[in-house]
Amino acid sequence: MSETGVNLRGVRQHNRALLLTHILRAGGLSRVELAERTGLTQQAVSKIVPELVALGLLDEERQPASGVGKPRTLLRIRAHARHAIGARLDRDEFHVLRTDLTGAVEASIGGPLPLGFTPEQAVTAIADATRQLAVGAEGVLGLGVGAVGPLDHDAGIVRGATNMPGWHDIPLRDLLAERTGLPVTLDKNTNTAAFARNWPHADNTATAVVLVGTGIGVGLLIDGRLYRGPRTNAGEFGHTTLAFDGPRCGCGRRGCVEVLHNTAADTETAAGLLGIGLADLVQVLDLERIVLAGRAVRAAPEVYRDTVLARLGELLPLPRWQRIEVEVDGLGEKIVSRGAAAEVLSKFFVDPR
Repeated sequence: MSETGVNLRGVRQHNRALLLTHILRAGGLSRVELAERTGLTQQAVSKIVPELVALGLLDEERQPASGVGKPRTLLRIRAHARHAIGARLDRDEFHVLRTDLTGAVEASIGGPLPLGFTPEQAVTAIADATRQLAVGAEGVLGLGVGAVGPLDHDAGIVRGATNMPGWHDIPLRDLLAERTGLPVTLDKNTNTAAFARNWPHADNTATAVVLVGTGIGVGLLIDGRLYRGPRTNAGEFGHTTLAFDGPRCGCGRRGCVEVLHNTAADTETAAGLLGIGLADLVQVLDLERIVLAGRAVRAAPEVYRDTVLARLGELLPLPRWQRIEVEVDGLGEKIVSRGAAAEVLSKFFVDPR
């Protein structure tokens, strides 16, 4: 017999979140379908659903009768029952948005930051925008932030953001929590970009989301999950070396993908250098898909997609079963902040796999 007790309240909360997650991913389910998908008994489902309806988290929709018997009742997430705030902090600007419980964007605020801005200036800009977006929004679950790395996701500390003087060991999560009064999640911008691609509908395709903006990095989706690494610093792809005697990079090394890309003579050359670096990443991680995102890609999406694909084809003459998909992300400038909000929302649900 086990010497530890069972936390029944925790089990019930888990089962509530499990039902909500399946309904969210499906867009709507009946009680019978919920029991089939979750493995819970119909009796358990029938006890939990009224609680979720009473909490204002679900809407019930009676479907038209299609034959003999009682018409089916479809359960859907009440989108405006809860909200999340997501923010992007870049080297020269910020962007903050509000989503509903399903992750749909409702409103956003953003703008430039002064050259050499301080942590205090960034915190003030994000906190002010958060307060404006939270006005009239019921049940704000928290604030998610996608920021320039390197940073410590677990501790909520920006360790030493590249090309951002004065940003060393800054407790950004705690500073924002104190200023906004909300729970705050801090992650690298590349990770939140990848999270935006993978929530709520997880995809097991091994994917690198390549963010090309003021810097270059990747968010890694391995086995359907975001991979941060043991020190939460995976994905610093922009600081891998292509030319050991090349120009000095902001990270201190020479010939990094990022500095070569940013000093290239034209867009096609820049995209080609990116493709050369990505060929190595594909071989190291056995990637199946590359998603190109960020402001540089948005400015010339076809050039980046076609040039990267061409470089991969030249450097990786792989058999058909190892071919790589290359696509341009469709979420636009909101990909980082939307993913940051999704990280907040994900804590309200569970991963049913």
